[in-house]
Amino acid sequence: MNNVVAMFKNNSQNHLTHQGIKSIRDLQIHLQEIFEKSDHQDSVIVKLYKMLFPDWEKIQRIEGFPEVGQTLWDYICNLFIEFDREHHPGCFKGGAWINRGFSSSYKLEPWEINLEDCKVIYS
Repeated sequence: MNNVVAMFKNNSQNHLTHQGIKSIRDLQIHLQEIFEKSDHQDSVIVKLYKMLFPDWEKIQRIEGFPEVGQTLWDYICNLFIEFDREHHPGCFKGGAWINRGFSSSYKLEPWEINLEDCKVIYS
């Protein structure tokens, strides 16, 4: 499962390919860049959601959470821990990801992304 088509449990992979994410390695690089170009947890969280929802600016709220495979969840969590060490040394490392990030599932492939349980409410 190295290509982006295999990473998605539904038909949302087109949004990732438009961002140049066509493989797991591309996804890893994209995620690293999100953290490198951010200076606060809030902006990282928003950029992660924008990565999955192409019409982010039109969304009022999302009921539910994107679900990812455990390996992807761990990868992002570790990026958050390192980010917090540098940018938020007084906070619980990775706390923003745990509280407002994606959910994880061992039922999904390690790098799979599932948006089926997300109900998007538009403004």
